Amino acid sequence: MSATVLRTGGAILHALSTASAAHLHAHALKLGVLPSCLHLCSALLKCYAASGRIAAARQLFDEIPLRDVPLWNALVSAYARSGHPRNALAAASAMARDVAGCRPNNVSVTSLLSVCTQLRSSVLGRELHGYAIRNVPVLDLPVLNALVNMYGKCGWLRDARMVFTGMGVGMRSAVSWTSMINACCQNGHPAEALEVFEEMRIARVKVDEVTLLAVISACTKLDCTPGLGDWVEECAVENGFLQNTHVANALIHMHGKMGRVKRSCEIFDSMGAVKTVVSWTAMIQALAMNGHGVAALVRFTQMLREGFLPDEVIFLCVINACGHSRLVSEGHRLFKSMIEEYHITPWMEHYGSMVDLLCRAGWLDEAFEFVLAMPVTPDPVIWRVLAGACRDHGNASLARRVMDHVIGMEPDHEGNYVLASNLCAADEDWRRVVDVRLDMGVRKGTSRAAAAAVSSVEVNGE
Repeated sequence: MSATVLRTGGAILHALSTASAAHLHAHALKLGVLPSCLHLCSALLKCYAASGRIAAARQLFDEIPLRDVPLWNALVSAYARSGHPRNALAAASAMARDVAGCRPNNVSVTSLLSVCTQLRSSVLGRELHGYAIRNVPVLDLPVLNALVNMYGKCGWLRDARMVFTGMGVGMRSAVSWTSMINACCQNGHPAEALEVFEEMRIARVKVDEVTLLAVISACTKLDCTPGLGDWVEECAVENGFLQNTHVANALIHMHGKMGRVKRSCEIFDSMGAVKTVVSWTAMIQALAMNGHGVAALVRFTQMLREGFLPDEVIFLCVINACGHSRLVSEGHRLFKSMIEEYHITPWMEHYGSMVDLLCRAGWLDEAFEFVLAMPVTPDPVIWRVLAGACRDHGNASLARRVMDHVIGMEPDHEGNYVLASNLCAADEDWRRVVDVRLDMGVRKGTSRAAAAAVSSVEVNGE
């Protein structure tokens, strides 16, 4: 292998395995090409980082005496992409102090904005935005997209909208539009997300898979009408994404949440061999949330027959399905199978679902014994579910025992006192109601308990 070939090796490194990259690295050292060939060093560093060998990437970087901006950017990006945000910030700080005069540029800022997004730090993001405006002559499109994404993820929708608006329609890419749609959706404005999507279609920007998934997510959060659901599905068909596994999974979930289980089943059955565990989970969840517990169990059995291994999420869905249909024995069997056959450690949510299953069936004593026998400490939510079930079934004595325990665990949680007061009122124990309300009044932070609840309904689109 000649030095000339090695100098063009950076262009093909992305196609090499880790072992081949290490082999090329060794040959480059023998021929004396490294560390003088900085673009090859940068390519090797990226290859090591992509394979998870961050320590090897850092060692290579430290062995290079004279570093340029692309090499520093490669190190910062390696840390950012590998989930080491603090190391990425430290590398950027060292870059700014480098005696060679290297300063962060657009590429550096893009990587660092992803770090701010990982850390959900709007403070760092704003500081970086200010630095870029002062020191980078022209902010390119990747930086602007990263800014929209960062502000959106950090909860600053107004700032995300400001950056997005400042781009101008002609400059925006599909990534720009998708970042803005996600920002609206993540900050509780799904209707605005759909408006942005409509603007994107008017601008004739090609819709990709990521954009479509963001729009489907917005519809799901919006509790959309059947007409809106059909419109989104038509968009998927128009752009050739109905057979895309991720899009199909999202549509199954969306239709299931709308109560259109038949349509969820049709999409699921049309997927054929591209089904994944996520597909089965979406289908079972759609059936479970609409009260089709037996059908959910049938789908779960089909999944096992086709060779798919269940995970924690799908067990949670199918146990919930049993709860909605009061299939107590089936839920018990599944819970036992999860632990003994598949060696899955239950989450707190699994225990909560089992308590909910027993409570829905009216097996309050069994639910209480189940909670006491849990190998982990039950969280207050589980106790509140049990207390609420005692209220609904008129078991005042057990409810009082449970609520005393819950209040002891969370003495400052206002909801506990409201529930305790309601339980006593249902039992017509008015003296106890007064005691609970007096106790609630002196607890710190319980003033919100008196706030009025608000509901909303949609009438003719309003």
